[in-house]
Amino acid sequence: MSSGGNSLKISLIKYPNLNAKLKAMYANRLTKENINDIIKQNNIKNVVLLLKNKSDIFKNTQENIDRLEIEKLLDEVLLKDILKINKYLGNKDTVLFAFFLRQYEIKCVKSILRKLYSDDKTNDTIIQNVKMWTTSLFHEIKGMETIENFDDFFKAIKRMGNYSFIKKYQNQENINIFEIENEIDKLYFEKLYDKGQSNKNLTKIIGAEIDLLNIEWIIRIKKFYNFDKQRLSNILINRYYKLKPNILNKIIDTNSFDEIKTILSKTPYKNVFISETEFEDNVDRFLYKINYKIFKEDIFSIAYIFAYINLVDYENNDIINVIEGIRYGMDKEEIIKRLAR
Repeated sequence: MSSGGNSLKISLIKYPNLNAKLKAMYANRLTKENINDIIKQNNIKNVVLLLKNKSDIFKNTQENIDRLEIEKLLDEVLLKDILKINKYLGNKDTVLFAFFLRQYEIKCVKSILRKLYSDDKTNDTIIQNVKMWTTSLFHEIKGMETIENFDDFFKAIKRMGNYSFIKKYQNQENINIFEIENEIDKLYFEKLYDKGQSNKNLTKIIGAEIDLLNIEWIIRIKKFYNFDKQRLSNILINRYYKLKPNILNKIIDTNSFDEIKTILSKTPYKNVFISETEFEDNVDRFLYKINYKIFKEDIFSIAYIFAYINLVDYENNDIINVIEGIRYGMDKEEIIKRLAR
């Protein structure tokens, strides 16, 4: 009876071979204990020696490795994971997963946009990282790393599809980089939320991120920009998970962080926005926990695959934050506060 029950359970697992592979891949990543050991180090030389000992990813790492090189190294491993996952997915899930991955295509686009906007010679590591992603995965914008003017940038964006709104910026003399990036993110999350609505855990992963992004955007815009209420409302992602429009409108009407905290005290995010200086780290921690729980418990839908990618992203950021914290002599407790796990 027990054997039959196990067979039935395995048959219900979404991509059982991939599930086993992802669990094994995750088990080989740096653990929380490894990260704590790294935090105890007092210089980059010792950090690199420890990383080489704990993870094959860093076996050829030089002692003087900088932040951008670390990011590229971690992205290389993430990209390999993504390509492995793609081999296992059915046609319908391949399409959904491909759209989810557009977040990395958007990062490539933003990197080149910032290069053009700042009119500087962007670090070659960033250029090579964009080339790696576009050559391996995002073929429609292959070659974007060579773009040197806004006309060519807008042509490349059109090849991504569904970004017709970009036209309105094409002839603007003073291009507002924030508004372009915001509109790209907004469109991405609205479409992703719609595509994942048939799956409860996908809705949770995407919906919670949308809720928290909207709050972060409101706080940031109130602090750094002089937007009227309507303009502020227009930039928000027009999808609602636990925070409905009436709550967001109340937050828009606030004049202080304490007022925002009071409004959110009656929501699932009450423990996220308790400090004006730490809420961004709390957001990452909150989303990390959601993804970790789904990765460990949901083996019957594609949601655990999305969760795996998100976990890798958060943990990669932790690795970078720890290394950079030690590089610049940050207090150990301050480094720990920045971590998602």
